[in-house]
Amino acid sequence: MKTYLRSLKYIGQERKLATIIVLACFLLSVFTLIEPFFFKEVIDGLINSKTDDQIFKIFSYWMIVVLANIMFAIGVSFLASFIAMKIYHKLWIKTFDHLMGLSIDFFQENKAGTIIRNFERGIDNLYMLHMNFFRQVLINLFIIIILFPVIFYLNFQMALLFLASIPVLIAFTIYGAKKTMNRQKEADKEWSEISGIAYDAISNIFLVKSFVLNNFLSRRMLKRTRPAYDSQVEAIKWWGFIVGFSRSVGLALNVLVFFLGGLLFMKGHLTIGGIIMFVGFSTILIHTFNAMFGNITEYLWQREKIKFLFSIIDTKPTIINGKNALKIDKIAGDIVFDDVSFKYKDGDEGIQGLSFEIKRGEVIAFVGHTGSGKSTTANLISRFFDTSSGKILIDGVDIKEIDLGSLRRNISIVFQENTFFNASFEDNLIIGDKKFSKEQIADACKKAYIWDKIEGSKNGLKQILGDRGIKLSGGEKQRLSIARAILKDAPILILDEATSALDAKTEYQIQLALSNAIKGKTTIIIAHRLSTIKKADRIFVFDSGKIVETGKFEELIKSKGVFYELANHQITL
Repeated sequence: MKTYLRSLKYIGQERKLATIIVLACFLLSVFTLIEPFFFKEVIDGLINSKTDDQIFKIFSYWMIVVLANIMFAIGVSFLASFIAMKIYHKLWIKTFDHLMGLSIDFFQENKAGTIIRNFERGIDNLYMLHMNFFRQVLINLFIIIILFPVIFYLNFQMALLFLASIPVLIAFTIYGAKKTMNRQKEADKEWSEISGIAYDAISNIFLVKSFVLNNFLSRRMLKRTRPAYDSQVEAIKWWGFIVGFSRSVGLALNVLVFFLGGLLFMKGHLTIGGIIMFVGFSTILIHTFNAMFGNITEYLWQREKIKFLFSIIDTKPTIINGKNALKIDKIAGDIVFDDVSFKYKDGDEGIQGLSFEIKRGEVIAFVGHTGSGKSTTANLISRFFDTSSGKILIDGVDIKEIDLGSLRRNISIVFQENTFFNASFEDNLIIGDKKFSKEQIADACKKAYIWDKIEGSKNGLKQILGDRGIKLSGGEKQRLSIARAILKDAPILILDEATSALDAKTEYQIQLALSNAIKGKTTIIIAHRLSTIKKADRIFVFDSGKIVETGKFEELIKSKGVFYELANHQITL
């Protein structure tokens, strides 16, 4: 119920329109309940031999009510869809913005496929809930609220009969709903996991094809879908049972209405038309309860999906701006780590007690074995994660006091795993609202030795790269990523294994290009291949989350420490 009420709160965003629809729903329910009165008037009129004009007059009024019913039904249906779509549109944008604002750790802890499935299914089901609330739920509530006072006014004995059927219907509805809910909850959890597996498979399609994993993944999927299928079948079974039972109660109630109506007729307390009128009310009552059970069951199917959406909305970013965050247009590029340590959420130690200073314009290399803390240290500069202790200063200011947008706009990164949108070369190079001339784009691409590839493409800069840049080779992806960083022209440049996928010739060309691109910029090069860092001003050697050596290339080789061992190992290989 808590989730349902929270879902309805979004309707408050469209209060004026919602008020109009509520009024229309009320009138529609009134018109629905008026119709059984015409049953009585027509039947009793025929039995009592009313004139043709009198019967025609009854049918005329009846037709007016029917037409009003139809018009209000169409109006409610349209307005319900309209308000649901308005809320859907606003919430889609708001939730997407919120999702994009969440910190990196959220995306590390949740599968991309599961996030997308929960987001899409949650917001789609919230749309259906809002639409059905006006189209069905509200109308049914009005019918129940109005019906019983009317029946009690018309005939006390009939009202008691109707009232006696309510606890039976409610009891079985609650019981069936509980059974349905438990099974549906299990099924939804399984289906979310299955979506994550499917997304992983599609995202790594080359791996799937290379290792001929089609049959393996199909068997794995079949094994995972069986529990979801079984839970879904159980949910459907209980839903079918309750629907069948409520219809049986409806048939029994009609029989009892005729039976009690016959007794009252023989005593002169009820007419034949009155019996038919109460049968009409009985039909409306059972139809309303069937509809309400359907609404409850549908909501139980929707609830877990909507709760997943709310869990996304309720997730707070761990990396946020301070109250008076400084907005800085351009930074100089001085970086200081003051006794910085960082631990991951799972307890793994990332880095321990790092203290160093990088002056503006310096080229610094981070080297060390995999997992030694190089990339973690670089990620802390952009505040993808926050330090567990210690401070990071840029131009003498704690980065936690700098506006996140300002900070990250002043840092260009070439990531170890290059990622691209399923968009054109141009869109992937510019990324954002900043305007660049074709000459600026071409210059950056020539420096990264990717311009020939772009010019040789069928559509040039407008050529679509495919999902995650699938149409590019590994080296082309890295060169394009380097061009993107050059074009951004930020004061701080971080190159995370920027040349690892390049052949020797291209690597040499990139080194020449970067030697011009990094002038005047604070540059951090994270590298396994030590040949790429010979001209670095200083090299920081990482081991187990600590900096164990610092110096120039030749100095570190001569000292025959950890760096010497790394270099010697690469030469040996």
